[in-house]
Amino acid sequence: MPSTQRAGQVGEGDRPASPAGRTAVGIIVNPKHSATLRAYAELVPELRNAGAHYRSMTTSVDRSGRWQAELLVKWGADIVIILGGDGTIRATAPVLAEADILTFLVPTGTANLLSRHIDLRSSRHAIDHCMRTIASIIRSGDPPNLRNVPINTAEYQTADGARHRTEFVSLAGIGGDARAVAYHHASFGLLGYAWGAAQALFAAGFTASTGEGTASVRVWSVMASKVDRPAGPVAVFPEAHIEAPTFSVLTVGPFPHSPIARCRAWAGIAAACLQGRPDAHPLMNYRRTTETTVTVESPVPAQLDGDLIGDCLELRVSAGEKTLRVSAPAS
Repeated sequence: MPSTQRAGQVGEGDRPASPAGRTAVGIIVNPKHSATLRAYAELVPELRNAGAHYRSMTTSVDRSGRWQAELLVKWGADIVIILGGDGTIRATAPVLAEADILTFLVPTGTANLLSRHIDLRSSRHAIDHCMRTIASIIRSGDPPNLRNVPINTAEYQTADGARHRTEFVSLAGIGGDARAVAYHHASFGLLGYAWGAAQALFAAGFTASTGEGTASVRVWSVMASKVDRPAGPVAVFPEAHIEAPTFSVLTVGPFPHSPIARCRAWAGIAAACLQGRPDAHPLMNYRRTTETTVTVESPVPAQLDGDLIGDCLELRVSAGEKTLRVSAPAS
């Protein structure tokens, strides 16, 4: 089992190279969640029964997926299955997209943004879809139903002045949404995110410039999204789409200082979202763009795909042209 392996160690059924004529399946396993290990235990026997040749590799804190994906590409994987959450996908996606590897997702993380937005309802549903599709490929070479998911770029400057560049898939944000991510570690799973969000609702705003030549304004958060439902069933970004060439950018705020007035403002935003018209609320300002830069006066937390990247002075996101080929259930 992957839980007993070092990062990158191969799992049962592995051989140095794939025999001619057999489909080579790479599996990337994030063992952080017990759900991952259960899903792996369900998946592997079904791969064996289907006649797939597989190799499994585990992630670690130091090697979160990119290195494992590179090794599987060198090994000759025709297909890669990712067992993990959005962080594991973010680490592996650039490599798999560059190599044009057919990818399957088995969501075992907390938010599972990308998986939810390609209609994978659970890890069991994802495994069933995965095995039906792989069996069909092995049996007759039938092409799978694909979603072409762009790999986006983030460039950011941290509080120490260092500049960084990385990739992400679904969501980037600076301010209140990132504070919610930072607070969520107080509890496990979705409860932790709910607690984090509750704490962040009353976080202080910050002064930011959201574009070249624009005046600085007081805001609660600035987010760029490719998904319409970043937190539960409510569509916060109704025009966002995971395969879209543009981001839906949302600037939230400024909020009143009075706690009572702020509660009323959040209640109004919640009502507008539930009615499917969040853009009707005056504190929810949307625009569509392929690129945006947020510059702040003092360091503010930022996040990518639900992973905190630290306190930042600047966050710039650009929509990507390189795409990850993800197999998904037919809509």
